[in-house]
Amino acid sequence: MENNNFQLQQKQHTSLALTGLSRPTLAILNEDYPKVKNIESKQEINGLLNFLITILNIKVSSEEEKLQLDKQMVLIFDLIKTKFGSLTVPEIKEAFKMFVAKEFPELKVFRMLDCIVVSDVLNAFKNYRSDSLRGYDEKKKLLLEQPKPMTEAQIKENQEVLLKLVFEDLKATGFSSDAWLLYEQLETNGLINVSKSEKREMYAKQAQIYLVETVQETTQRYFHSAKTVIEDVKNKIEKGKVIGSVANKCKSIVVSNFLKDYLTDFEEFKKQIER
Repeated sequence: MENNNFQLQQKQHTSLALTGLSRPTLAILNEDYPKVKNIESKQEINGLLNFLITILNIKVSSEEEKLQLDKQMVLIFDLIKTKFGSLTVPEIKEAFKMFVAKEFPELKVFRMLDCIVVSDVLNAFKNYRSDSLRGYDEKKKLLLEQPKPMTEAQIKENQEVLLKLVFEDLKATGFSSDAWLLYEQLETNGLINVSKSEKREMYAKQAQIYLVETVQETTQRYFHSAKTVIEDVKNKIEKGKVIGSVANKCKSIVVSNFLKDYLTDFEEFKKQIER
């Protein structure tokens, strides 16, 4: 059941990516990893607890102190799993990075670790995340709500709006980031034909560009999370996992290159797509 929930969540995030909704770094940390309440791997649990001890530089000088710390960590993980189970491991790590960096003005930084400190830090992080992602969450909610079936007239109206948007983008810059929405239609009608080798080559090039852009964006906006996000992108590229936004960029390039020769008149532009 837990795996099914995570897979469903991943499908929803893929759907969001395909709609073009850009996900902030904090959203990626929350959406792309399993919730703590679902984690059963002792290695991952121990890794998280050891991270908390290390980042706060908690040291013990005797077996008795070590025993007390071990007992405390059992209580801390129980607190995290039962009261903060909707967080992910990367989010908890990010929260404590922000804590030691003094990014929660309302919290004083002490080199100690107990349930009260953990609760204060994670609540502060949840409030910060909620404020930071308010706009994104509203857009996400709208996109995930089940839409009512559109009438034929509405479909045609939406198509007309899309065509005008792409037409104007191409006239202005020679490229439209929304052009990928026309790719399947043009390919089905035999108007564009890209070989598998050409697709692989284009995707590889755009994936590297995406990686560079991700490095720049994350290091500028969320320095403490940069490594996690960048490594995740690198792993997806190395393992050959398709990144939706990269695939859509490739499709937009192909469609833009095809359509940019038909920009003299909008009606003629439409005929090239609808023939």
